[in-house]
Amino acid sequence: MTAVPKPTPSMKEPRTLKQRVHRIPRHIRAMVYARDNMTCRWCKRPGGALDPHHILRRSQGGTDDQANLVSLHRLCHSYVHEHPAEAKARGFLA
Repeated sequence: MTAVPKPTPSMKEPRTLKQRVHRIPRHIRAMVYARDNMTCRWCKRPGGALDPHHILRRSQGGTDDQANLVSLHRLCHSYVHEHPAEAKARGFLA
């Protein structure tokens, strides 16, 4: 019987950071989508997969209040974050 060596720090798998996922409560999402008539506020097209978007980012002190959220299609949501100058000019980022 051979002895198994005790793992040293160099033998352990590297740590990974777990991303903290913030979920907007379901009832708030529903109220935002209803207020926006299930329509993306960026492209003005109804239906599709919608995401609630924070106008004032949570990292900057934004809340999950309806006044700080708008409905965006997932692709439009990505576009807003990839083009912050345009989004800011159109009022989608504070």
